[in-house]
Amino acid sequence: MFLLALASTGVAEAGTPLVEQYGRMLTPPPTYVCLKAKTPLTIDGLLNEEEWQRAPYTAAFVDISGEDFPRPKYRTRAKMLWDNDFLYIGAELEEPNIKALLKQRDTIIYKDNDFEVFIDPDGDGKAYFEIELNALNTVFDLMLDRPYRVDGNFFMQWDCPGLQTAVHCDGTLNDSTDTDRGWTVEMAIPRKAIATSFDNPLQEGRWLRLDFSRVEWLKKGGPEENWVWGPTGKVDMHMPERWAYVMLAGHEGAEFSYPYDQKVYQLMWSLYYAQDDYRRQHGHFATSLVALLGVHAKDSLRLPKGAEIRLDAARTVYRITIKADGREYSLDSNGEWKIMHNTL
Repeated sequence: MFLLALASTGVAEAGTPLVEQYGRMLTPPPTYVCLKAKTPLTIDGLLNEEEWQRAPYTAAFVDISGEDFPRPKYRTRAKMLWDNDFLYIGAELEEPNIKALLKQRDTIIYKDNDFEVFIDPDGDGKAYFEIELNALNTVFDLMLDRPYRVDGNFFMQWDCPGLQTAVHCDGTLNDSTDTDRGWTVEMAIPRKAIATSFDNPLQEGRWLRLDFSRVEWLKKGGPEENWVWGPTGKVDMHMPERWAYVMLAGHEGAEFSYPYDQKVYQLMWSLYYAQDDYRRQHGHFATSLVALLGVHAKDSLRLPKGAEIRLDAARTVYRITIKADGREYSLDSNGEWKIMHNTL
């Protein structure tokens, strides 16, 4: 165990701050205030209902790797609503040549151009869901126990119970002799399908971690383009810590607020990424924050005065804990994120 209390002078200066080394993977994720629908939606692939007009669109999607990468050739954007039973998602995909060939559920849909949804209902980095579909409205859905980077397992036998999806093509599907405008996606994801234990993820004031991805094959044989709402910093969507924050609001005019201190969160994840690099180099995890990971004075200044960082580590597993402002934050080697309140 290694315990570091951050005094006002910080810790010893050493090298480049971690939050700068891993800056591409620490940019602020998008945020979205998701309004509650006043009436249930009809899932027909058309986003023309009055309820949808109340919901703002996300910003246009960007390259998955983030800044300094080319702007996507075609615009993609999405919007969301919720009610007591469903999370509703609508998406608009510009596409001059709408194509889709895969017709069997749970085939690898991203071999076609597709639209993808990733949801971590409680934001803990484990037990999350992925739903993909193409312009034929063929669905590929799966549940994952944790990300692939930590040997996570996926469960294709999970078919999202009660899922409703629809696609509308503004053009002609699989006809390259004309020019299309694009296609729209609409889906209703049942609350019960993404709940864990007796938890209800669809409640006013709750936050979901959620992201959208679009795989686009601009030329036959690839490589494929990966356009997303919230960039992860590298070509890997299975980084739940990088997904957007979606706050469920009960009324219009609600202002977004983060569920926890973002500076603490960024520092903890910079330590996580540093541990991954350390293990690749040395074959095991580091057991000292300062001597082996080089925590920088500039990093420590991100935390409130009097905060404590603790590392409990062996060569194969570890847990990082930060106590600050009456909360205890923890992050382990599997990427599981937890918060405990009132630790004073």
